[in-house]
Amino acid sequence: MKKLISFVMAAAMVASLVPATAFAAEDSDVMAKAKVIKAAELQKGEDAVSGPELQLTIDSAQYKEMGGAEPTASVTFTLDNAEFGNATVIVVNEDGVERDDVSVVVTKDDKNEVTAKFTGKFAKGDKIVLNLASELTKTSAGTKATVSVDSDDIGFIGGYENLVYATILDKGITATVKKLAEVAPEESTTLEKDLKIKSKVGKFVVGQTFELKLSKGFEFGTVKGGEGYDVDDKDGNVATIVITAETDEIVIDAADMEIIADSAKVDAVATLTVKALKDKEITGTFAATATVEVAKVIDMKVVMSVDEDEDVPVIYSGVDVQNTGITDDSDHLSLEVTLKETFAGAWNVKKAFSLELPEGVYVTDVTDVSCEQLGLEAGNFADAYQKGDHVFFDFAKKILTDTEGGKAGKITFKLQLVADPDFEGDVELTLKGDALETQKVTIAKFVKPYTVKAAQNDLRIDYRYTAIPTAIEVTEAAAGLWSKKDGAEFIFHLERNIDFDGDATFVVDAESGMEIKSETKDGNLKFKVTAASDEDPATVTIKDMALYMGRNIPAGPYSLLLDTTLLKAYKVQDLFAPDYDDKKETGEGIIKHVSKFDGDTVETVKEAFVNVITAGREQDDASFTTKVVVPVGESYVISGENKIEIDTPAYINAAGYTMLPVRAVAVALGINTQNVLWNGPTKTVTILYGQRIITMTAGQKVVNVNGSVLPASSAVEIVNSRAFLPMRDLATALGVTDITWDASTRTATLNGSQK
Repeated sequence: MKKLISFVMAAAMVASLVPATAFAAEDSDVMAKAKVIKAAELQKGEDAVSGPELQLTIDSAQYKEMGGAEPTASVTFTLDNAEFGNATVIVVNEDGVERDDVSVVVTKDDKNEVTAKFTGKFAKGDKIVLNLASELTKTSAGTKATVSVDSDDIGFIGGYENLVYATILDKGITATVKKLAEVAPEESTTLEKDLKIKSKVGKFVVGQTFELKLSKGFEFGTVKGGEGYDVDDKDGNVATIVITAETDEIVIDAADMEIIADSAKVDAVATLTVKALKDKEITGTFAATATVEVAKVIDMKVVMSVDEDEDVPVIYSGVDVQNTGITDDSDHLSLEVTLKETFAGAWNVKKAFSLELPEGVYVTDVTDVSCEQLGLEAGNFADAYQKGDHVFFDFAKKILTDTEGGKAGKITFKLQLVADPDFEGDVELTLKGDALETQKVTIAKFVKPYTVKAAQNDLRIDYRYTAIPTAIEVTEAAAGLWSKKDGAEFIFHLERNIDFDGDATFVVDAESGMEIKSETKDGNLKFKVTAASDEDPATVTIKDMALYMGRNIPAGPYSLLLDTTLLKAYKVQDLFAPDYDDKKETGEGIIKHVSKFDGDTVETVKEAFVNVITAGREQDDASFTTKVVVPVGESYVISGENKIEIDTPAYINAAGYTMLPVRAVAVALGINTQNVLWNGPTKTVTILYGQRIITMTAGQKVVNVNGSVLPASSAVEIVNSRAFLPMRDLATALGVTDITWDASTRTATLNGSQK
């Protein structure tokens, strides 16, 4: 039947996502969506269809004034592979109630075509319902009966042609299991969910036999009969069941089928092939095949995990759990950590294990501890943290108990964390143990509440008011973060014997709205927040700085240090599991304070902020321009583009310091080997270059530069008759400030900016 041009335009407009307005007739605008309800599935040879309906849902209905006349609309329905029986068409409202104010006249145009004429106005949500009672003209397997809709008066959104309402199915079966079971190598398991074997058409007849066969590497353990079927035979990976009552589905209870991973390896999947076997002597039996995966082999192990759908919590470093000095409301809790056996007994409870955190991250509490089967208690975490020197959790042997009841064990917990002010980045928790695979999960992330920008300043030894040409910039991490309530205070000073002199200038960017009180006092630069920033994070710039530099101070680099009210609170933060003085007679004893710090520790925000030199650079022949690369463990150093063989490589000592060979590095930088002297009786190395005389003695934790004593990180060590000194101490003594350490390649570089 011919369609009006408005219908084509409407379909095109819908496809292009432009709101469609279809004027399918001069006096109306009606749009509908077609849908088949209760589509039928028939057996081969069946031809009678009852039950399906075609529904045309009115999506929009607009009418022009017609002087009182009722609008009319005509719709034609055409079947394919079927003929109409007693076709009926009604109109119902959105509540399913038949509308008696819209009349319908149905005319049968042909065996497979009827036309319905409507008089009255449709409303949005109305449904035109066609009863698809019909008789198929073909009954072979795979035949589909369809209905198409056509109208000059109603436009259609979406599909309206060849809508399937009946299908002829062939004999067949489906086999389903909703979830795979897990099994360890050479172990057994029952199904995780019930196995369902269903007929695609009709019911299974009594005597229908099914062969169940597992894939290679798997065998059946127990297979029990159930409602509607019996087990006829079981041998290795094959079992046979027989239908005992007419049914269209048999359900094998999950607990009634046991599978053994006899020789299957880890990651192998057990596939069950279900074959329906035809018996010529039993009418109604048929042959068909279906397959379904029922189990997977996984390793017996302990798995550490966190909920990947949860956001990693972000915490500020260098502050206590009360967030003193900042306005953040974080509770400092990590993601929940889960330690779980894949199978009961996977965790060797006789072995010790540990939970380790990155250096500079500490635990203040362990919460939400839960343990299933393994017998771990909250108090065990306290003992383990004490044993780990309040740095990591060291769980003793036999702290766990054997899994009971054949169930896998599981431990969950959260850690309350703080971190040193210089720690930034992800917190990875590491699980280790003699009988465990080492695993890591990210449980939190730390960010700094401020950043400090400062450049190196090469200054000659002077006395009063030595000007610093660069500025210090301190920027808060987020607007309003530094707390006025706590009076967030920042104090800068230099290490050792140099003080800030005169009056520095403190400037706050105007856009932030922050206000501060500042001063240069007691050799320090100080400012305190008196009004918090508003919309933008604040930056405080400190400039016009000067130094008091005594003429007898040692040459070399001096770091810029920062102390804050944030850090003051962090210094006294109690860590998890404080020690107890058991000598006391009352209660549990007196709690011994356990905090991260011993003494007055501050944050180093810029190494070599001041580099004191003995003369102007143009006169100092102690300035090096050669890049030197020293790889740990390798029998060579690289001087510029030259590779120099050495007999004893650099190493990392027991205290964790990178120890460099003194003579090899000095010569690689450009010092004549004759100016590196060794005194055997006193075990002293002397280096002569420029205006410097450097001495160091084996076993001593100091370096002498021009008579001034500089403390070293670690004592001078002698290995294979070669003297070694920590990387940064050797660089300081030689006056090299451009030093880097690459942990991934374990390589020290001096003068890395040089070619």
